[in-house]
Amino acid sequence: MARQTRSRGGMDAARGASYEVRGNPLPYVIPPAAAIGNLILAGVLSRMWGAYANPTVWEAAWRAGLIVLCSALIVWCTWGVGRARKIELRVASLLMSACSCGGLFVLTFRPWSFDAVMVYLIVMVTTSLLLAVTKLLRGDGTDQRAGVFGELGDRVRELQDIGKTGKPKMIDGRIVTHTEMVHGANFGDLQKKEVRTAIASAMDVPVGGVRMVPNRDTPRVGRMEISPVDMLENPPVWPGLSAPGRSIAEPIRLAVYQTGSIVPLILPGDPKAERNAIGVLVLLGASGSGKTALQLELACEARSRVDAEVVYIDGRKGLQLPKAFRDAMHVMIHDQAEGERYLDGMVAEVARRAAQIGGHGHDQWIAGCTKCPKFRVVIVDEASKFIESEDTMVELAESVRSVGIFVLLGQQRATGDRLPTSVRSTIGGVIVMGVRDIAEAARLLSEETIEAGADPSWKNRKPGALYAELPGTDPEDWSLPGRTFKIDRDELVAELIAYLASIGEAPHGATVATPPPAAVREPAAASTSVVTPGKDEGDDPEADKDTECAPPARDPECLPDEGGDPYEPITIPSRTRIPLDLEPQGGRQYSPSEVRAMVRRMILSAAEQGHRTCRHSQFAPLVGVVGETGLKPPTLSKILKELCQGPEALLSRTGDKGVYDILVPGPDAEPALAGAAA
Repeated sequence: MARQTRSRGGMDAARGASYEVRGNPLPYVIPPAAAIGNLILAGVLSRMWGAYANPTVWEAAWRAGLIVLCSALIVWCTWGVGRARKIELRVASLLMSACSCGGLFVLTFRPWSFDAVMVYLIVMVTTSLLLAVTKLLRGDGTDQRAGVFGELGDRVRELQDIGKTGKPKMIDGRIVTHTEMVHGANFGDLQKKEVRTAIASAMDVPVGGVRMVPNRDTPRVGRMEISPVDMLENPPVWPGLSAPGRSIAEPIRLAVYQTGSIVPLILPGDPKAERNAIGVLVLLGASGSGKTALQLELACEARSRVDAEVVYIDGRKGLQLPKAFRDAMHVMIHDQAEGERYLDGMVAEVARRAAQIGGHGHDQWIAGCTKCPKFRVVIVDEASKFIESEDTMVELAESVRSVGIFVLLGQQRATGDRLPTSVRSTIGGVIVMGVRDIAEAARLLSEETIEAGADPSWKNRKPGALYAELPGTDPEDWSLPGRTFKIDRDELVAELIAYLASIGEAPHGATVATPPPAAVREPAAASTSVVTPGKDEGDDPEADKDTECAPPARDPECLPDEGGDPYEPITIPSRTRIPLDLEPQGGRQYSPSEVRAMVRRMILSAAEQGHRTCRHSQFAPLVGVVGETGLKPPTLSKILKELCQGPEALLSRTGDKGVYDILVPGPDAEPALAGAAA
């Protein structure tokens, strides 16, 4: 059996060698042909110059010196030209060249004999076989050049030597050239980061200045763009509000591409242009990457449009924003709990707006329609703090697009716990600023954008630099880096206030503005443009529902940030949590029935301590016991719904989404519950 295996392996090797030689015979034919040619040349020289020409001593000396010089030149050129080859092939070629030159010298100046010719032929046959075997062991029988960069160098040379390139043109400060690969080659190979880095090194330009844009019709053709200078090193000067007093349907001048052209942000959809509304846009960036400046610019741009209303939610550092900016917004929320209630109430608001828009025959928000409500721009900073229910965010992402609502979610990370996959799959646009690494950006940017050269892994070293995938923009521009304008915050707010003053809407102190949706307000509760800070833990949780205790009006002479440093971080009081009377059990896998039992015990323990309501966030300590995969938000929602059913229900739904009343058992718990069920 072993003998048959070896025989079969030898036959396979022979067939493979035969196939390689037939496919590319020149590398295997030229060495023996050169050896025979060298033997003929030695015979001619021996008759004219050498042993059979009877030369004088002087003639023999200079003729021998000339042949030695030529031989040395041939050997040196063989070694130098073989620099691009692997060392084995280079040595075999050098040996072949040296043996042929040595045989030429000996057979020229020494009389021929049978032994001398046979020695020459044996040596040349041996070196030819050595050279052929070395090539065959390469695998394809070709001389694939490795170079300093290995296979990477081959790909760069493939572009320079084999592919066809058009005449380079200077467009917007970039060198642009049409590139066509040979038949069978793939332009996508040039999109790899290693290849772009090698080209950038060869051209001595920044790595981010090399971009490969493939042609959608064929994988062979593409466009190579090289930017000699990093135009984003210094942000451009802000030219002012893009279109104050006009419609929100006109593009917002958000940033500029590396080419100097504008990055347009178009919020509503347009059926004629076959452009969908964004709906939900995710703004991703590390701390210090420039997210807040971009959000302020967007808020001021939207506030300057006549048919838009702006809601700004920042539950962490909202009070650090300029007072004039806070007062200029239609709704300004800097309390985390109030922000959560507002977002929960938007689900019902979507249904009301859909009924209003559809009532006069429109299937989406239309600019200039007096019967449509105002376009609503909702900016949520540090949105991971407000994404309490995955179901709520998915419903909003799927429905706000057609009812004239735009939601921006500012995030520092795009991991599954901060941005669920179901939400990520329904967003309409992405802006990625500086992040930790390219893997973080790849969670939001498309694969085509990453392959074309997008790499925002500059963290916070370039505040304002970004990549944007937005409706209404050319997908080929998505891999172009951009940067926000260099804006002075006070100058931005001052220009907005000046415009609002010109139309009689300049804020005076803490003015009353558009309230949040009715679903998040109680019937007789008042609402102001700036929401009060978070309550202390000792406050009555039912106080907001008391119609006799509406929040008092804000005193314009006593503002939150007067007398203190406006840049001092704001501390948000911790929210009341239901205590968990369980010891952590690390590493243990809990069954669904055990998790349900833990949730039930937590609710009973909370009832004994006097709590009357509960919500999803108060079960967060349970995650530390059962693990992140043991209690996902959909699983918790399912368990709470189950506890609202049956004759022994522990919970009851309330009017607020995600809030449940605890059915408090008395001393005789089971009879009380049984009586209630009856």
